[in-house]
Amino acid sequence: MSPLIHRLAVRWRRPRHRRHSVPSHPLIDQRGIPTHACLVCGCNVLVIHATFEDYDITGWYLDGHCSCCGSPLTVPCPVDAPDA
Repeated sequence: MSPLIHRLAVRWRRPRHRRHSVPSHPLIDQRGIPTHACLVCGCNVLVIHATFEDYDITGWYLDGHCSCCGSPLTVPCPVDAPDA
């Protein structure tokens, strides 16, 4: 594999954010309490499994992980909103 293709492949594995480019924190298991941002690094980009129907999200699993540091966490759902 050429060096350029290898660099592109490495970049597309996980989103890189400027302030979170190199995870220096240990992974913390944050599962149990739904959250909309990672407590370790503060990133609000989460990786989840979702189902789609007619181009709309119809369901998703509540287990996810942070896209920056990889810490496992529980993602929120509409019932978890503070004003609900």
